[in-house]
Amino acid sequence: MASSGDAKGFKQDMVVSIRYRNDLPPPPMPPKLLDIDTGGLAQYLTTGYASGLAKREEPNIDVDAEGGMPIDMVGVPGYFLGDESAIMAPEIQPVLDPADHALMLSIDQLKSQGAKNNVSFLRKTQYMTAAQMARANDPLLRTNPRVRKTSESKAAPTPIARDDRENIKRHIQKGFDIAYPDSIPYNPPEAQANPITPQERDAWRNPVHPDNPRLKPVEFYPIIPDLEAGTDMAGSWQALKFEKPPLPPYRGRRDDRIDVALLMAAENAAEITKYRAKKKAFEEHPDLYEDPGAEPYSWSLSIPKQPDSASRYRKILDDANPNKDDPALYAPLLEESADGSQRLPYERVRVFPSATQNAVDNHRVMAISLVNEDKLSSHSRLRKQGSAAYYYPILERVRVKADRNAVEKSRSQTAPENGFGADMPDQLMIMFTEPGPTEKEQRARHRGQYDDAFASEWAEIVRNAEAVEEEKRANAIIDEQGTLHEGAQDVSMAEIEDAEDAEVSMNGVAHKDRDDDRNTPLPGVNGGDADAEEDEDMRDD
Repeated sequence: MASSGDAKGFKQDMVVSIRYRNDLPPPPMPPKLLDIDTGGLAQYLTTGYASGLAKREEPNIDVDAEGGMPIDMVGVPGYFLGDESAIMAPEIQPVLDPADHALMLSIDQLKSQGAKNNVSFLRKTQYMTAAQMARANDPLLRTNPRVRKTSESKAAPTPIARDDRENIKRHIQKGFDIAYPDSIPYNPPEAQANPITPQERDAWRNPVHPDNPRLKPVEFYPIIPDLEAGTDMAGSWQALKFEKPPLPPYRGRRDDRIDVALLMAAENAAEITKYRAKKKAFEEHPDLYEDPGAEPYSWSLSIPKQPDSASRYRKILDDANPNKDDPALYAPLLEESADGSQRLPYERVRVFPSATQNAVDNHRVMAISLVNEDKLSSHSRLRKQGSAAYYYPILERVRVKADRNAVEKSRSQTAPENGFGADMPDQLMIMFTEPGPTEKEQRARHRGQYDDAFASEWAEIVRNAEAVEEEKRANAIIDEQGTLHEGAQDVSMAEIEDAEDAEVSMNGVAHKDRDDDRNTPLPGVNGGDADAEEDEDMRDD
């Protein structure tokens, strides 16, 4: 038995834990009238629960056989005869009304348009102090309203159009006057109508970059046209851009054969029919249909067949290289062609089904090539001018993109021998020849228009080209007439000229075959003799 002293030493408590369950009763009916086995709370926490539920429990929706959209084909013209054009979308889309262009904007275009029109309401906020307000309200410090009225009544100068020809000529002449001040006294009086200010002379001596003033010029090049560089497009050029490298790396580095590659365009057989239909619709009704643009082409890229041969091809294609015709330079590259001649082989590596072609103004879009005189070879044609920046007019921008889906689709729809790219050669055999008169005229056309020193030579080139075209037309007429049948004779021009003065006989009377013969009465015709008059009287009776 414990004593009272022991009772004070410790305390004994009895802890009883009592828990009462309060579970919810089951619902009187399944949730939402669907008998779905939930299987516990864990399944709701998985990411695929909703998708699995949608697959297992398909909604029970009763619809009619036409899906709620009855379609009556009786009134469609030609449908039961096999003509479904009435229910198909037109191949040539009509021009959209300008009032509906806003409905075709994408979400990004709408956002960018809203950002342009978003103007903060805090623009041009001004905070005025008490001193400024007192000064503004002081009548002695106000500006004179009469002076303001006089200044506002001055007529504003008439703005000069940027494309005005006279304005362009004045600024071009002013640029030459600033660059070559010694030539100013020799200019005509009208060229001095636009005087040069000291600020413009200082800007010429100390040019400043418009965006980064810290940049300083390193060298100066005169900008001149390269008139001797000609192309088959009348001296114009194309700016070509590949969205991806057209050739894979070769031995871990860039394949430099792309620098001497050939890009050949051919008519896209899959798209040309649609293009011609759209072009015809546009020409007949330009107010209803849009211009389809440039004719669709397919492009094939060919490179030299031998690897590591780009350096030799550069020397062969360089006109300034005096050894470009050396047989030792050609020998390792030549292969025998089908006709037995030795030529340079090119093989096709890529085919591009289409390209984006955008025509540009060749008077505004140009390419610039900087030429340093110290880096030119001794035989270069550019040494006579020295260091210069040559510009080349761009006629068209071409953006080439390899559409693999279009290539595979075309291959699957057609036979292998008629598939995509079948009309393009797999291999090209190149042989250099002298250009004909027509090619010379096309390549020198740009130079002939602007180079006065080339005028006499250009006139001779044009005459030769016209003679070739005239000969082609004459041969086409002869081919159209065909060969002479048996018994026919060919008549020369000399015989035709002699026949005009020869005497011919008609009804026993000889006379010359002249144009005025039709006004001369012939014997027995309209008063040629008395017998004719008697016959006429008898007819009257």
